[in-house]
This record gives sequence, structure tokens and C-alpha cells, in this order.
Amino acid sequence: MILREFFDYYFSVVDPEVLSIYQQLMPGVSDLASSYEEIFSRNDDEAIAFLLKFHRVTSDLRNQNPSQAILFNVHNNVCFPFFVEYLWKVMNPEDRQKLIKEAGTTDLPEITKQLNDDVNLRNWFRKEIGSHLSQQDLFTLNEIIALQNFSSGGEYSFLKYVYPDIQKLNGKVLDAGCGAGFATLVMSQYASVYSIDACKARLERAMALSNMMKKGEKTIFPRVIDLIEEELGGIQVECEFPSADDLLAGTSKEVTFVEGSIDNLPYPDNYFDAVNCLDVLEHTYNPEAIVEQFARVLKPGGRVFITAPTRYGEVEQHIHESIEGTLFPAMLHMHHFDPQSLTEMFERHGFKTVEITPFDFMNWEEFMEIASRSPERELAEELKAQPFDQVALQLFAVFEKI
Repeated sequence: MILREFFDYYFSVVDPEVLSIYQQLMPGVSDLASSYEEIFSRNDDEAIAFLLKFHRVTSDLRNQNPSQAILFNVHNNVCFPFFVEYLWKVMNPEDRQKLIKEAGTTDLPEITKQLNDDVNLRNWFRKEIGSHLSQQDLFTLNEIIALQNFSSGGEYSFLKYVYPDIQKLNGKVLDAGCGAGFATLVMSQYASVYSIDACKARLERAMALSNMMKKGEKTIFPRVIDLIEEELGGIQVECEFPSADDLLAGTSKEVTFVEGSIDNLPYPDNYFDAVNCLDVLEHTYNPEAIVEQFARVLKPGGRVFITAPTRYGEVEQHIHESIEGTLFPAMLHMHHFDPQSLTEMFERHGFKTVEITPFDFMNWEEFMEIASRSPERELAEELKAQPFDQVALQLFAVFEKI
């Protein structure tokens, strides 16, 4: 439902020349919004070919005409009023009254205009309202966030840290929070993969790619890799994407997809030989419950591969939030971790630590330059008191069930 509402809104407000681009992607249809919603709910060959063209168009628009592009968490953009109205409908009466009092009006268009124009009001909104969304609201908004890019964000981390171990693995692997299915497809060359994600749009995309693989269709996957590399091109990484031929050299084994939340896994006890969970824990309401589920479904000796942001990664994102005045918490993160807190959480559920590796480093001078731009002056002063040569924005960890 949210995709239909969004496309109805978006196609009604974009400039005619932008609307024409989306009409050309789907010529001859009488109801453009319904047709877009329908194809995003499919997982056939035609759908995945369309999605690649769609994401190429959205990428070009973000570069050439960002005010008209499909963007989330960005003011001065045509999509901004849609998200304000969505929140207005789902927020509780107490939060709505707080917003009315802060804005000094009950008129939603005027509130939207004030939020668009006033960075301080947006920052207030994020802290007082945007940070208190329900898990279901986050799942719903992710349907639209998934329209921004094909990448799920964890592809480089998977290739650099998990891929070498996965190549040695047999048995069953859980891809927990599989996103658009890049890791699922690669892991399926070596093991049976069970993939679960709460975002239906990304899950359908993963299923479409997997179905093509089962039929021996590998010509589209190089285009997927090219698009992911382009979308992640601004990230400094120490990893090169292997070719599609190298990644998909084997014969795909069984892949099973489920739409759902990873804090309540629909699998038997002691079922999996490994769990891949990259760039996921920070988006969840209850990481402890998720680790408990991993302990339940893993066989003794099974391993969990994890990436998660550090405090410094969160600080960097929160600084950018406050500078831009975004409505929602950075990338909808709910948590951050350090080696001790991550280790202790897994140990409480019967795991031992195999490896914890900080990565995605930023030198201290660059980090402090960003911190000094934050409206929250006390943050920069706190950081100055404990300088480092460099800071790690993320952690990669491997835990083994005892």
C-alpha cells in the first residue's frame, strides 16, 4: 500500500519532463502508479530488467536534478512533504500536539513548510518524534527507501570479510537481513541459503535475481554489479569487486526466501552452519533478541558474521544529521556497538569470539573537522579530550556457538 501511495504522490508533483522519463520506462499504461507498484511486487525476469533501468534513471536524477529525484530524509526535495504527511498520520496524539505547539499552527502544509525551511525545527523533530518510530513504521518506510538504490550497503563488507570463509563452507547458511540478495546469490554457489528480510521490495528483488540464476541466466548479474559499484563509489574501501564470472562460477544450490523479522526466525533449532548478518543489527529494536535467535538456530560450532557501526560511526552520522537537519535518525540506526559490548552480548547467548576487526577508518583530523561543524558544540569538546590517530567507523566480528 505504501508504494502505491508514494507513486501516486510522486508522479503528481514532479516536473513534466521528469514524469515523462518514468512514463517512457513503462509506455502505454493507463495508471502509472499502479503499474509501478505492481512491478515492484514481482520477481520475474521482466521485473528485474525493469528495476535495473529504474535505478539507473533514479541515479541519474539524483546527480542531475536532486530536487526532483526520489530521496528519503532530504528537505528541498519533492518527496519531503510525503514523509511529513506519513508521520503526521502515524504519530500518536501526544506527539502531534507537541509538533503543533512547536510549529505554532495546526495547518499541516504550514508545518511542512516550516520543517522544510528551518533546520532547528527539523533537528527538534528528529529527536522528539522521528527517533520514536515503531518497528513496523520503519519496515514500511524501508519500502520507499529501497527505491533509492539497488545496493543494500553491505556488499563491500561481505566480499572483503565474509566471502573468503564462505567459499570453504558446506551445509546451510542463514542470510539474516538479506536486502537485495547480493550475498545470498554469491553464498548459494557454496551452500544452501535461507534468506529473510522485512523489506518486501528488496526481498522481491533478491528473489528475482535468484530465479534468474536457477534458470542459468547470468548475463544480468554483471549489470547488477556495475550498478552496485556505481552506487557505492563514494565509499572508500579496500576491496575490489570480483567479476560476475568469478562470483558465480559454480552451480547455484537451493535458495529459500522468507519475508519477516529476524527477531523471530521461522527455522528449527540447530539448523544452520553459519549466519551472515551485515549492516542489520543497528537497524533493529532488540539486538539481544536477535542474537538469542541466532544461538537457537545455529548448530554448535556454527559461526555468525556481523558488521555494525561503532560509536564514532554513529557520531559521524549524527553530526551530518544535525548539519542537514534530517527528520529521521541517521540511516534509521537504533544502536551502535564497541568490541566489548558486542562481545558481551554474544557471550550471554553461548558464543565465543573468533575475530573482531575494526574497519572503515577515518583519521582524527578529518573526524574533528566534521565534529567542529556540529551545532552540538559540547560534542566536539568531548571528543577533543580523547584524541586518537584514527577512528574506526565500523566493526566486523565473527562469533562461534559453543
